[in-house]
Amino acid sequence: MFDIENNTEFLTAIGINNAPEDVKAKLIAGIENLAEKKLITRISDIVTDEQAEHFGSITDEQEAANWLNANIPNFQDIVTEVLTEIKNDILQHKATVVG
Repeated sequence: MFDIENNTEFLTAIGINNAPEDVKAKLIAGIENLAEKKLITRISDIVTDEQAEHFGSITDEQEAANWLNANIPNFQDIVTEVLTEIKNDILQHKATVVG
């Protein structure tokens, strides 16, 4: 859904594009987990309880992506906003984390 591992612009911006593959994979997994949680929070503010229940019953990733694109008018914009927020948070706290 986020395809962060293929988003070289994002990976370069946060400074991990050239990191060792094992390190990069762990960081990407964490970023995708955070992005998914943020996205679910944003979507829960938009959908009805009935829509949320239906979406929660979807187990296929492609079916979920299709449902989101069909039922959330600006879904791709929301994904972009979430990734931008995460990128900005990482950059803001990078100096603290890296030292």
